[in-house]
Amino acid sequence: MTNPSANAYGWLLLACLFPLSALRGDVPVMTIAEAKAHLARREFQDPVRIRGVITFSNQRLGLAYVQDASGGIGFDPRTNASPLPKPGDMVEVEGYLSRHQGLTMLLRHRTRLGPPEVQPVFTPAKQSPAPLSFDLDAAAELRIDGLLTTVSGVVRNVSVPVEESEPMIVEISSPSGHAIARLPWREPQAVLDSWLNAPVDLNAVLVSRAASPLLPEDADALLLVSSRADWKLQPQALEEVFQRTPVTAVKAIQATPRSALRERTHVVGTVTAAKARSWVCLRMEDGSIEVSTRQMQDFKPGQRLAVASWPQNKEGRLMLQDGVCRVMGEGTPPLPVKLNKGIFNVNLHRELIQVTGILNTHSLPGGTPRYTLTLPSGVHCRLAWEHFLLPNQIHDLENGSRIRLTGICHFTQDSSSIPESTGLSILPRSLEDIVILAGPSWWTKERLMLTVWWLLGLVGIALPGALVFRWQLWRQSQRIREIECEAATEEERLRIAREFHDCLQQQLSSAALHLDTLKGALHAAPEMLPRLIDDTAAMLRHCQVEARHCIWDLRSDAAVRSSLTTSLNDWLGSRIRPDINTQVQFVHEGTEPPLPEGTPFQLMRIAQEAIANALAHSSARHIQVRLRCTRQHVEMIIEDDGRGFEPGLLTHPRPGHFGLSGLKERAAKIGADLELTTRPGTGTRIAVRLSLSSLQHESSF
Repeated sequence: MTNPSANAYGWLLLACLFPLSALRGDVPVMTIAEAKAHLARREFQDPVRIRGVITFSNQRLGLAYVQDASGGIGFDPRTNASPLPKPGDMVEVEGYLSRHQGLTMLLRHRTRLGPPEVQPVFTPAKQSPAPLSFDLDAAAELRIDGLLTTVSGVVRNVSVPVEESEPMIVEISSPSGHAIARLPWREPQAVLDSWLNAPVDLNAVLVSRAASPLLPEDADALLLVSSRADWKLQPQALEEVFQRTPVTAVKAIQATPRSALRERTHVVGTVTAAKARSWVCLRMEDGSIEVSTRQMQDFKPGQRLAVASWPQNKEGRLMLQDGVCRVMGEGTPPLPVKLNKGIFNVNLHRELIQVTGILNTHSLPGGTPRYTLTLPSGVHCRLAWEHFLLPNQIHDLENGSRIRLTGICHFTQDSSSIPESTGLSILPRSLEDIVILAGPSWWTKERLMLTVWWLLGLVGIALPGALVFRWQLWRQSQRIREIECEAATEEERLRIAREFHDCLQQQLSSAALHLDTLKGALHAAPEMLPRLIDDTAAMLRHCQVEARHCIWDLRSDAAVRSSLTTSLNDWLGSRIRPDINTQVQFVHEGTEPPLPEGTPFQLMRIAQEAIANALAHSSARHIQVRLRCTRQHVEMIIEDDGRGFEPGLLTHPRPGHFGLSGLKERAAKIGADLELTTRPGTGTRIAVRLSLSSLQHESSF
């Protein structure tokens, strides 16, 4: 052990030699706050000198801190000075400002580093500054460095390096955050085991800005403890918390007074889910609450836990900070809250729930799968599988599957990454929490797109084929029209042949017979010549009238197309001569409806042929033409009171007679029914009936 009197003489000698030191040059002494301001303004070209009290010094770490009334700053204590400065000594430090491992320090050189010049300042007694009290999270936000601070918390973990000279690393939690403490001494393992979850009060230099691994990313601050005297365990404080009456309702925790937030609360609940060294969800009487913990123990659903922790408001929601958990017993895992309609409220945060919905799969950059669930209410929630499952455990989930999902409900403040901005996630605890109720529909998006492309391809093939087919139909229709024109021409030839047969041919034959008789009477009976000449002239005039009628019939086609009634009435007025003994009567009933093209012309021709036959062959005294028109049908009846003929001639006409066959051909052409009734001595009745409803039905196809 060093003789105290020798140390005193050593410091006295250094004080006497101080005027000869290099520190007594032109560099003025400034406060630590002024030195840090120089560094912030990047004014570090010249050396600076500060004066203060040593608050921490560790040769193995190569780190020491000096503090004055304005703040604290670090420096490298590995100097050749003897004796080495210790906490509580007043010193002057001269060097260059720099940042090393994220710390603000005074070094011999900015680039080559090294310890600065350290000169003790003689004082009658040590002048240690009084430790301050800071919240760890507030200190991290304010970037407080190098100040001697008093901290109260709970020991959560102790790491002992292999090297004896390395300090122990202790994790400490408090209501205001999480810190890493470095202790420059060693303890037996039994003592370290007694530290776990024990309350502790310590004095240490607080550092909130340092690079890893000196200050881990998940810690709010680094606490540099100088000696055992600055480390005081409070083992009875934790037991006092567990001896209090436990809180079993979330509302009771919410009612905790603000003044009691710095005290730990005793809470009892049932585990619904847990993640080792992270968090535990507890089901209480009126809801669930999350407990953050650093315990390595793996808690199981159904376990009854007693928890000592600090109530905290995190992101606007109540939780228990850094809990110490003790298992009270085993029980049945709690049942989930079933949300059949998929309607949520914020009170379900960290509650065990069960929902049913449609699975949607996505792929993030790098191939990481991402799943969302569409619920019956239209809400979208994220399936947060990464907390308990591995990617190879969920690769069989198919897009569009209907699943039942059980897990922990979690609301987030930032909902930008969640579809429909719900900010809602569900954390399944195992594969048993994901139940596939039905596979995806066969009509997936990919198959639907493939089907659409196939249909488009078929349409692309069928459309040219349809155009070719339509062109072929057009050609066939044109050919049919040509054939119909040819048939109409041939039909007109047949009609003209019938007209000449029934009228002109007979009249010309009679005129020729009279001329032959006139030739013979020139010598045999001259007195008959005038009468024969008159008869022959009358016959020729009659032939002229018949020829004129034939020409009128050929020209009346356009007129018939406009109105059958008018055309038939005009024809009867011009066709029937006044000198004949037969009376022709036309009767019209109803309004003539619009008729298909060609139908009025054919009906007109049927009437003309029937009347011509009656005048030529029946010797009738009366002929009646009746035209009945309704919206459903058109009926035309031609009756005479002539001598009639045998019914057998209807099926076997005489050679050279075209009249009856022509009537049937015309009726069949327009789709009409023709009925002819006759008997010798009773006259003839021809009825033509055309149904318009059947024609309209056929035209609709």
